[in-house]
Amino acid sequence: MPSIRTIRTFCITGADGSGKTALVEAFLRIADARRASPEGSTSRLDAEPEEKKRNFTLSIHPETFEEGDRTFNVLDTPGFASFLADVDWALRVTDGALLLVSAAEGPHNRAERHYDLLAESGLPALAVIGRIDHERADFAKAVADVETSLKVKPIPLQLPIGEGGSLKGLVDVLAQKAHVYDGAFARWSEQDVPASMKEEVEAARTAALEAAAESDDELLGKYLEGGSLSEDEIVAGLAKGAAAQKFLPLVVVAPKPGVGVKELLELTVKLLPGPESRTVVGKDVRGGELTVSPVPQAPFVAQVFRTTIDHFAGRVDYARVFAGTLRHDAVLVNPRTRSEERISHFYKTDGAQTAEVKEAGPGEIVVLMKLKDARTGDTLCDREAPVVLPEFPAPNRPVAFAVHTKNADDKAAAALHKLIEEDPSLELARSPDTGEMLLKGMGQAHIEVTVERVKRKHGVEITLATPMPAYLETITANSKAQGKFKRQTGGHGQYGDAHVELYPKVRGEGFEFEDAIVGGTIPRQFIPSVEKGIRNSIHSGPLAGYPVVDFKAKLVFGSYHDVDSSDMAFQVAGSMAFKKAVIEARPIILEPVMKLEVRVPEEYVGTVMGDLNSRRAKVQGMEPLPRGVLVRALCPHAEAMTYDAELRSLTQGVGYFTMEHSHYDPVPPPLAQKIIERRRAEGKVKGVEE
Repeated sequence: MPSIRTIRTFCITGADGSGKTALVEAFLRIADARRASPEGSTSRLDAEPEEKKRNFTLSIHPETFEEGDRTFNVLDTPGFASFLADVDWALRVTDGALLLVSAAEGPHNRAERHYDLLAESGLPALAVIGRIDHERADFAKAVADVETSLKVKPIPLQLPIGEGGSLKGLVDVLAQKAHVYDGAFARWSEQDVPASMKEEVEAARTAALEAAAESDDELLGKYLEGGSLSEDEIVAGLAKGAAAQKFLPLVVVAPKPGVGVKELLELTVKLLPGPESRTVVGKDVRGGELTVSPVPQAPFVAQVFRTTIDHFAGRVDYARVFAGTLRHDAVLVNPRTRSEERISHFYKTDGAQTAEVKEAGPGEIVVLMKLKDARTGDTLCDREAPVVLPEFPAPNRPVAFAVHTKNADDKAAAALHKLIEEDPSLELARSPDTGEMLLKGMGQAHIEVTVERVKRKHGVEITLATPMPAYLETITANSKAQGKFKRQTGGHGQYGDAHVELYPKVRGEGFEFEDAIVGGTIPRQFIPSVEKGIRNSIHSGPLAGYPVVDFKAKLVFGSYHDVDSSDMAFQVAGSMAFKKAVIEARPIILEPVMKLEVRVPEEYVGTVMGDLNSRRAKVQGMEPLPRGVLVRALCPHAEAMTYDAELRSLTQGVGYFTMEHSHYDPVPPPLAQKIIERRRAEGKVKGVEE
């Protein structure tokens, strides 16, 4: 087991296309050329067919490797907006992060969401300007964009020597030495700084020195007294400032030729904290707070951050060790299920492969096979010292699709539930309003990938459709009607007579029944029958067959027959009275209205506002954010169902939103008429006589 002080556990985050997976492959090539993928390939990490098809990462990919006497646990994370829940989870089980920004495109704002998650996590990070060898690379612009887009001060610790096809190497700003590459992967010679760059390098070193000094009172005093600090002191100050998120140390890298890759590994050791600094707060069996310290001799505590289910390997769980040491044949407990797990063997991550290890301590990532019942977020701990770490937050699920299968719904549901065990950001539920089976996820791409995986892994064909909004009907005026049911069949007949008045109620108050019978015109035992008849009828309104809500039904008069009256007769009478009265009460259709919170950069606000207006949305206000603008709006659900794809298109993948139900509003008459015509054509509207 490596020493805790020689371990670095960090994730790599950034927008899709910024070069995250290529950087991990370059790290592997530095550690052991035999373990890396062929040049230009990322198949070793992006091994799932859905990833190969799209050529980008769709889930967390852990990787463990050694370089010298140090151990690195690196989590490659998705960059696409629909899969950012994985980034949040990765940040919870790592000690720092590398934020990748493409020199060819800059942050292009999609990095903003990643940096928001970083800022919320409180973890230190390094900004890495990647793809510096791309023909469109512009280092100066990328650095400026980091500051303007992310609203954080970048502190360059390296400067590229040339760009694009003329890239020759980089300058170490602190050491003031040039690393000139000779064409072989990651091989360079140390030389003097080119004369044309000396002024730029000196200015960058001064900025780094000042940032380091301002991060530590002792260093600041020394700097003000003497005007200089040693390289080790500057590094210590930069590490402290990065930990406090006062700025972003910034470096450059070109993974394909290996420019900056070795140097970046060295800086992760110097500037990112080790596991010994990571304490987490959990709860004991009584619910009291309990601090978990990263001590190898402490009771064991780990947290599962990814679960996969494979046809051949079965359940595979990836966990981060926070305390204690895991050894073979350990017996752990899962506090959520209270089940015990015997760990006969465990492994380290090696891309799509695994390698068995004998023990693992704080900061390490382990692969556990065939646990009984673990899921993402579960804690695994010593049975003698149980503790529960905070579960990963349930993500917002703004997108839902109706699920239709060629096979039985039960088979589709079983297959989807297996994927939900792997990905907690998915949710499967049957709509209580429409009866449709809904698959909810973080975005359209997330849903589509899930459907592909269901077909590949479980052989279940699923088609998606936009779900129907949960429309309702209500009344807007008082009305009254008589329902009289009389039938003679030769023996005992059926007789029930009920006079009902309807009154509108405030939106959201539901249905109320009032018994106003006096003088015994309807016997007591039949009054509940009238109410039941009305309740059975409100599930299908007169306009479009949607449930009728928010009204009071008042039973005011009626008559009965000593022999022929019955429970069933008065149920039918109540139903008939309601159906007649509701038509006279000026019924309308109600639609669900959603509360949207849309986060976009300032330059897209006008475009987004125009689109919201076209969706009949009512903007409630705007609020400036550190990186953009928050637009709050109320939007009809029917108009918001396609908003995910449209917002990505309008904002070039930058904007994102959360959505939750707010209330119901009347549907405008022209749209209501279209709904009525469609529902009648589908045969969903029942007549009064029914």
